[in-house]
Amino acid sequence: WRVAAAPRTVENAPWNTNFETAHEPTRYYGTWPGHKYQPSPEDWRSLSIYQLITDRFSDGNPRNNEAFATGFDVRDMTFRHGGDFAGLTQKLPYIRGLGCEAIWISGVFQNAHNMYHQYAPHDFTLLDGRMGTLEELRNLTTVAHELGMYVIIDVVMNHMDNEFFFEGKEHESAPFRMHANGDEREYKIVPRRAADQLFDTPAGPQPYMDFWYNNTWDADAQYAGPVYGQWGEAAYDSGHGTYDGSDFHHNGDLQDYY
Repeated sequence: WRVAAAPRTVENAPWNTNFETAHEPTRYYGTWPGHKYQPSPEDWRSLSIYQLITDRFSDGNPRNNEAFATGFDVRDMTFRHGGDFAGLTQKLPYIRGLGCEAIWISGVFQNAHNMYHQYAPHDFTLLDGRMGTLEELRNLTTVAHELGMYVIIDVVMNHMDNEFFFEGKEHESAPFRMHANGDEREYKIVPRRAADQLFDTPAGPQPYMDFWYNNTWDADAQYAGPVYGQWGEAAYDSGHGTYDGSDFHHNGDLQDYY
């Protein structure tokens, strides 16, 4: 059930928010010809906002319920229930009638097999086929604006689907590490999937199309900015040595860092 995301291709065009065809993520861009963008309100705090999990709300197009993978079963609370952009669009007058001036929907990008909550993205350009197409998402926002409503899309940028484990720690916690300390240093990361299930990318076989791991240790590299403690306090690190060429952290379990 693996589906290639960006770059834009003929096959993924109905769901791809990226219009760049070259496999160079730094060049990706979105466009909506002829669209007039809706300005944000002066103060979001003044609005009554209706928050929802899209998959759990309204199934407007049953044909997309297994468009990406199996896992649809309304009898099971842990499976997907089919809610999508089309169904939500149909219910906008109901939500507006409640007095709500905005909707806050769950993430829209391609998620894993049965992650109905949309908090396990595989990509940040390709829409989840079970939610609907780019045109259906655009129609949702257009209708909302016509009703005097705003649309907020939940975006999770600090984590993706669980495609890696820290070397030697596949089934256990990995104590947090920074740089090198004696015989220990930051972990190499290992894909959970077999090599024949990985994507062909400019960085070689990878679990994600546009975010690439690299297990090459750079003894002189430093972190680009501050790290933060559990209370949000900034800590500027002067140490050396890390996997500087990787898009992912190799430090172990972040909850172990205090």
